[in-house]
Amino acid sequence: MELFKKWNKIGLFTKIMIGFALGIAAGLILRERASMFAFLGTILTRLLTMVVAPLVMCVIIVAVADMGDGKRLGRIGVKTVATFLITTLIAIFLGLVIANLMNIGSGVTIEPSAPAAEAAEAVTITDTIVNLVPKNIFGALSGNELLQIIFFSVLFGFALLKIGKKAEPLLNLFKLGQEAMQKVTSIILEYTPIGVFGLMANVIGSNGLDILIPYSKAIIALYLTSFIYLVVVQSGIVVGLFGKMSPKKFLTHMKEPMAFVFASCSSVATIPLTLKSTKDMGVDDETANFVIPLGAVINMNGTAIYQAVAVVFTAQIFGIDLSISQQIMVMFTATLAAIGTAGIPGSGLVMLTIVLGAANLPMEGVALLAGIDRILNMGRVVPNIVGDAAAAVVVARSEGTLKEETILGKTA
Repeated sequence: MELFKKWNKIGLFTKIMIGFALGIAAGLILRERASMFAFLGTILTRLLTMVVAPLVMCVIIVAVADMGDGKRLGRIGVKTVATFLITTLIAIFLGLVIANLMNIGSGVTIEPSAPAAEAAEAVTITDTIVNLVPKNIFGALSGNELLQIIFFSVLFGFALLKIGKKAEPLLNLFKLGQEAMQKVTSIILEYTPIGVFGLMANVIGSNGLDILIPYSKAIIALYLTSFIYLVVVQSGIVVGLFGKMSPKKFLTHMKEPMAFVFASCSSVATIPLTLKSTKDMGVDDETANFVIPLGAVINMNGTAIYQAVAVVFTAQIFGIDLSISQQIMVMFTATLAAIGTAGIPGSGLVMLTIVLGAANLPMEGVALLAGIDRILNMGRVVPNIVGDAAAAVVVARSEGTLKEETILGKTA
């Protein structure tokens, strides 16, 4: 009984780290037999995925309807998307620079089976716009189609905003739904350390630490770029310079979401934690409720870094020289690909086919990286969710709604 009392006094971040460490230990000791714990991780991701769609729908409807001013909604939308685009371009540029400097694909040359395999059919801008609109909102909810849910929620919230006072009973229902879903989320989060244990035990047990050796330079390049980008660009420049918030305080608030997303590899599943941390650091509810869910599906800074690293790795390992113009083209293609990537495990590999095809590189690069995708994914998802929170800080600061006690140089 005393043990449970001590456990309950430990913070969530510490609990997650304990589960993370025990999972690695179990994987190393039990090897393939550690897969017996995989169901624990599956339950966790299912629980969080279960809550995401209704939570996102409620928070965005409430956020839009509570704006009180359609012009403010437009301003926040433009600022948010602009921040996402700029930071994603910077992420890709940094990834290309570091990957080239490290020559991550050098040392071995593979002959491609074809000069350049056919890329997966690229999704056109028209297709992307059409796919934003759900045929049936209940179908979108059941299928966890977050972009479609967000589109409907913004439209519905704007309608409630226009109706005004008569819409208050319905708006209050969604506010109650938001509160209920947040309570469900807090209950689920108590299970997080157990789920993280299962996830890590299965990953390490199935692959062993040897998985880190063959592609060590690519792995180091991605993790190094993600770390530099997170500390210097996201925390130092975006949050510190433009958001005027202490980078140390920002990272302290984000440690629990970062720990969870590192283990789960799902930006979407981390929405509840990111929302809570973003609000705790002083971002107003309306801005956080709008920016965080939107960012989880269209703001993929870490995925952009991964695509840059993957392109250089593929080109070098197949002995192909990428010109400056080709790498610039990769930057813009990867920006669009990253924005279109759903925040679910493994989706980066799917979008990578578009980027490799645009650079006329062999599609075999996708297969070469698939074996270590989980390890790469763990590194790239952290900047994804940190970028969402950083954007929320900047938008709130520009709107004058960031709480004063969070401003740089002041204490909470």
